[in-house]
Amino acid sequence: MDTSRYAALFFTESREHLAAMDTALLAIEQDRQVAHVDTLFRGMHTIKGMAAAMAFEAVEQVAHALEARCDPLRRGEVPLTDYEIAALFDGVDRLRATVDDAANGQTALTPTAAVPSSPPSPTNRRVVEIRLVADCPLPGVRAVLVLARVRSLLTVRSTQPPEATWAEEKFDGAFAITVEGDAEERVIVESVRGAGDVARVEVVDARDREAAPTQVARTVRIDASRLDALLDLAGELVITRDRLVRALEAADGPPDRQVQRATRETARLISALHTEVLEARMLPVREVFDRFPRLVRDTARELGKEVMLSTEGQEIALDRSLLDAIGEPLLHLLRNALDHGMELPDDRERVGKPRSGQLVLRAARDRASVVIQVQDDGRGIDRDAVRTRAAAQGLIPDSMTTLSDEALLNVLAHPGFSMATHVSTLSGRGVGVDVVNTRVRALGGHLELETLAGAGTVFTLRLPVTLAIARAVIVRVGTSLYAIPAAQVVEVVDAEQRDLSPGRDAMQRETVTVRDHLMPLVDLAVLFDEEILPATVADGGQYLAVVESAGRRAALLVDGLVAQQDIVVKGLDPVRGGSHWFSGATILGDGTPALIVDVHRVV
Repeated sequence: MDTSRYAALFFTESREHLAAMDTALLAIEQDRQVAHVDTLFRGMHTIKGMAAAMAFEAVEQVAHALEARCDPLRRGEVPLTDYEIAALFDGVDRLRATVDDAANGQTALTPTAAVPSSPPSPTNRRVVEIRLVADCPLPGVRAVLVLARVRSLLTVRSTQPPEATWAEEKFDGAFAITVEGDAEERVIVESVRGAGDVARVEVVDARDREAAPTQVARTVRIDASRLDALLDLAGELVITRDRLVRALEAADGPPDRQVQRATRETARLISALHTEVLEARMLPVREVFDRFPRLVRDTARELGKEVMLSTEGQEIALDRSLLDAIGEPLLHLLRNALDHGMELPDDRERVGKPRSGQLVLRAARDRASVVIQVQDDGRGIDRDAVRTRAAAQGLIPDSMTTLSDEALLNVLAHPGFSMATHVSTLSGRGVGVDVVNTRVRALGGHLELETLAGAGTVFTLRLPVTLAIARAVIVRVGTSLYAIPAAQVVEVVDAEQRDLSPGRDAMQRETVTVRDHLMPLVDLAVLFDEEILPATVADGGQYLAVVESAGRRAALLVDGLVAQQDIVVKGLDPVRGGSHWFSGATILGDGTPALIVDVHRVV
């Protein structure tokens, strides 16, 4: 059998297991619980089995050696000392390197020609199904006692639900243990019942149980490029749907009822198809967040610092293309926090802080956006030092005596700017914040910064949930059409009915009052350098689109309202020195192109 076609699947699944093993290692280091060693062991065992099937002998040997090192630890025969934990970290790193070598073709990608002289002996794999009595006190503890009795007779391969969940309130006392070994069924049943409070116990062949119909989630792996192509096709269908509806509305004479009904049904099906494709691409940010705990741990140790990373909102979903793209920006921000933000343990202790610093990676929903934050409780950014360095480099005028958070971010994100006095493996090349800002802008989002001396720093990435489609208000400015994301439009009002009397805010911007709220007035025709037509005001009048971003509001003056509709979003490659008022572009239903306004930049 040619297994080379399964190589990509092997590497993908192996790296998923390695990520889970990293999480287990960090948990072992923190609380020394044997349950985490079981998770580690299962990952090693699974990779060993897959490697054997693929004939990746080096991977199989390393996984087997790790398994042998881990087995006495999970059985409690060897204590979880610092030495043993360090050996496990090193072993998992070695296994990861071996898997990467196989991925790079440094080991055979096809099985050896060796054929066993006789068929392998079948494994006596069975499942012990147990139900505890309904009024069992502490069912989790009783289940652990049952597991210990089973383990004394057989080799335990897995439990369902996982043993780690037995202590939770939702555990109802029903569980199954997958085992291997030759102990008689009668002996197994008697041993399990001897644990007490067992209402039912049954031993079944694992193959029979696997063949039985069960209500399980069905999944299939698909190449990401196929999802990308499917999304593009669905997006084109959305544009075609809008054209079809417009053509029907513009037709002379009363529309044919059958055609009208078919058009409505087609539009509904296209919308449903597009929604399903988008949902298929959504993944929890956990897929990215899980990469970083091990990195933070290793980097902090390299720097001689004590840092604990916590994650929040890992269930928040993002489009897969966005998820793939945010890994590098988050990596830069985390390394920046570790290298520049966090103090050494002794320095923290001197200023009354805990020796261990706190680093938080957080995700949350904010209307139609996803907010991802990297927060540390370190020393904060020295505004005066940044201002002095920026003035010396000619980035700001010497007369600027203070830097706001926004001005500070603009300086830090300037290409080549760095506060490091030497180049290290982590920082000092002047590309960190610049890379983050450029990448986030390319994704249709924006970067924010808050910092307080001695208290820490928060970098915030505001991103669209998906790059594929969005609801937008289409407006006319001069002779061109623009799209404003509907999620950021609070309301639209007639400009002639508002107080447009001259006024200035603290930043010397012209202001307008809308519903007793004073806010900046932004004339998009002036901002976008559009040709202003004298007949524009007479033809329907002007409007104010009140928009909000990151808690700030502004009134955008436009020359006309066209429609509110779904648009297919296409990214814009940021051009150095080009206009930064737009986050993307789209093609409207009649084929007209329109730029998408970056509301955060405008306000």
